[in-house]
Amino acid sequence: MLESSAGLTPDRVAVGLRRTGWVLAAGVGLGIFAAIMQLYYVCALIGAMLLAGLIAWQFESTLMLYALIAFVPFGRTPDMAVGGSGIGKGLYVSELMLGFLLVVWFLKYIWGNLPKNRITSAFYLPSGFYIIYCLINVWNSYLFWDIHVDTSYQYPVVNFIEIMLRVLSIGALIMMATSIQDRRWLGRITLALIFSGIYNLVNSLLGNKIPISASWWSLLLFLPAGYLTAILLDSGRTILVRMASSAVLALFIYVVLVRSVSWVSGWMGLIIVIFVTAYIANKRAFLVLLVLGCLGFAASWPFMHANVVTASEEEGDFDRFDLLKGGLKYASAFPLGVGLGNYRTYNSFHYGEKWGTTSYTSAHGTYSQHLSEMGFPGTILFLSILFFGFRWLLANYRKLPRGPSKTYILAVIGQMAGISAAAFIGDYIVPTYHNGGIFTFSTTIYSWLIWGLAIAHVRISRQEADGSLDSHS
Repeated sequence: MLESSAGLTPDRVAVGLRRTGWVLAAGVGLGIFAAIMQLYYVCALIGAMLLAGLIAWQFESTLMLYALIAFVPFGRTPDMAVGGSGIGKGLYVSELMLGFLLVVWFLKYIWGNLPKNRITSAFYLPSGFYIIYCLINVWNSYLFWDIHVDTSYQYPVVNFIEIMLRVLSIGALIMMATSIQDRRWLGRITLALIFSGIYNLVNSLLGNKIPISASWWSLLLFLPAGYLTAILLDSGRTILVRMASSAVLALFIYVVLVRSVSWVSGWMGLIIVIFVTAYIANKRAFLVLLVLGCLGFAASWPFMHANVVTASEEEGDFDRFDLLKGGLKYASAFPLGVGLGNYRTYNSFHYGEKWGTTSYTSAHGTYSQHLSEMGFPGTILFLSILFFGFRWLLANYRKLPRGPSKTYILAVIGQMAGISAAAFIGDYIVPTYHNGGIFTFSTTIYSWLIWGLAIAHVRISRQEADGSLDSHS
């Protein structure tokens, strides 16, 4: 009896009262809902609560499942938004499942059921300011809509979806960073993220025989490419493992640089992943790779000129640089930007003709899009996520002891450099509605999952070093 009483600390009593309060509030809420709604909706709510409970119980396994399937754009809902094209668009499982996971994650946070040992990260603060600015940006666009652009082309649902895609992306990073409690699940989810790239590579080699593939799938190769480069340059690995890594890495380069050479941002990002990873891991090896790369580029120049330079000129790919210049004009003319989701309206109905840019419905690049829609403040805030996040990863990589987490962090540093470079000439880190953003979110979300998992690697490595692994699930 005395032993039981000693266990009733003020903290435990407070937690017990808080949980009891939430149960009572949920019961009252369900009772009111059942009293005023039809049985169908009551059953649907109960089903959702049961599913949420199951996911909360096996949250890490659900995270792993999401990492395995998020790249597949399936399960499209009926039309939920109509933008400037007049064509309705629905959401996919990548958005819906992530939204549900974030709700469950938030409930686990309120309930005090997440791992207790949390760490600060340089990703968090700029991400928070970025989301706040997104709200200010859209609000400002309605208050100060340009008089030269017809207000009938405002699309509130598109504005909302643009904000939602950003909230989901940053939410995925935070959820992944704070939900994993031990190295066993850390390893499983790491493999799941790497699998998405390997699967799409193999499917491409087979001629896409399996009708399940990612849009912009070469971006999913950046993490495994960084991982393979890290293993290749790890002197502690066996010769056989390093040779196997180099062979698979050569296959990556062949598929992306030779078979898919027209996708410039894809192969350029892949090369940067390899070079940045090599530079951090072993500067001598980096110099060797740099010399080999220059020799290879010189030897393949006729092929590159015909399939990249000439093809890009014929297909108008160099218009992307005009779009970037247009983005600078937008940022100069509209200090806070024209508003998320409003690029198509402004560019199609007035400023595209005035400034001599193309009539594309999007700016075809992360930074061009940010300059146009969010102005210099929004672009700087977004870049601060990348800059401070990269610096934080690099600092922690240098502190970590040799092991799987150090290898993963090195791969993520390379991936981050690669996707940041690819985004300059056409790819997206956060997608935009008028460039198929709802569809391509299934690929872009992986960068945020990868970065969030990197934070979890650092957190768990610190716990192991301190001997204080949290057993609370």
